[in-house]
Amino acid sequence: MVDKDLAIGFIGIGVLGKGLPLAQSARGYRVAGACSRSATSAQWLADRIPGCDAYTSAQELADTADLVFITTPDSIIGEVASAVDWRPGQAVVHCCGAASTGLLAPAKKLGALTGAFHPFQTFAGVQNPEESSDRLAGVTFAIAGDGWLAGYLHDMARLLGGYPVVVADELRPIYHAAAVLGCGYLVALLQGAVSLWEEMGFSTEEAVRALYPLANATLDNVARHGISAAATGPVVRGDAVTMRSHLESIFLRMPELLPVYSSLARASFPLAVKHGVGPDQLTAMEELVDHYVGYD
Repeated sequence: MVDKDLAIGFIGIGVLGKGLPLAQSARGYRVAGACSRSATSAQWLADRIPGCDAYTSAQELADTADLVFITTPDSIIGEVASAVDWRPGQAVVHCCGAASTGLLAPAKKLGALTGAFHPFQTFAGVQNPEESSDRLAGVTFAIAGDGWLAGYLHDMARLLGGYPVVVADELRPIYHAAAVLGCGYLVALLQGAVSLWEEMGFSTEEAVRALYPLANATLDNVARHGISAAATGPVVRGDAVTMRSHLESIFLRMPELLPVYSSLARASFPLAVKHGVGPDQLTAMEELVDHYVGYD
């Protein structure tokens, strides 16, 4: 049974440092403190969670918390862990997807339990506990922890509506790269599609309005029917004629997008084979991509 009376504190109140404690609070956890380099950010969180205080230093927060989440930028997690005088038995958790609990070695050396808790989700745009809690429904969490902390974080992931998994330390960079491909780079890909709409004379808003139902239906098809069944487009049809028209138009109008289109076409070739595209069609498409990328 999860002890929701533990005093939880957060160091680093950015996007994740806002979204995660808001979701915890909505689920009944006692988020008692917030600390950030920006006093305004810490106060923002404190104002939205009853009983949560804003602290001016990481040490002050750590002195009052039983469980501390370090949600700073990944590059300074180790610096924070080294700067605080942790106490034995205290729990310290980072939320870096790509790194092991080794980042928290300074805390462990002082007798603290260390762990990792990374939600495979974005919190961009959330403003209140209800939104944050809803955002975590069905989300996968990569967890790790010493002693009782491992079970505590496992149960927390479940109570937040998610699915806990354990990722081996050496595989965490791959795990995190998958998150970037599925989120941050997905946005970059959609930016390319928006740019093509803008090239036709439409506004950004009109482009997003057109693309959103298509992208949303695609993700829904992936969830319902799987990757292969959701794949569409000229590559999986073996349609080199349409591919040529795409590549030629992009080459003439927006050549900076040629590497993106070409790389994704290549990445789609295995899916094309699953859809029955034959060797001759595949060769024709490969030659097209080689030809146009050569002009880039």
